[in-house]
Amino acid sequence: IELHQSKGVTLKVMEYTYDDDLEELCPVCGDKVSGYHYGLLTCESCKGFFKRTVQNNKRYTCAENQECKIDKTQRKRCPFCRFQKCLSVGMRLEDSNAGKHLLP
Repeated sequence: IELHQSKGVTLKVMEYTYDDDLEELCPVCGDKVSGYHYGLLTCESCKGFFKRTVQNNKRYTCAENQECKIDKTQRKRCPFCRFQKCLSVGMRLEDSNAGKHLLP
C-alpha cells in the first residue's frame, strides 16, 4: 500500500506512508516530508509537534505579532505561529473521508 502523487494529485491509500523517495517539502516548515500525517504530507517534526500540541491541549502565545516565519531552522522559536500554520495548511485531527480519528 503506497501513497501516489503526480502533478499535485494525491491518492491516499493508507493513513501513514513512509517512503524514502518522497521529494515533497513540508507545507509547515519546508523540511522533507516523511509521509501522510493528519490529513497531508508533513515532516516528522511537524507531525510530532501537532500531535503533542493537541494531545496535551497546549495553549501557546506569540511574543511578536503572530506573523513569525516558520521554516526548518526557526520552527521551534514560536510554537503559537507554528501551530497556526499547521492548521492553516490543513492539518486536522479527523480524516473526513474515513470518518476515523487519527489520534488515539
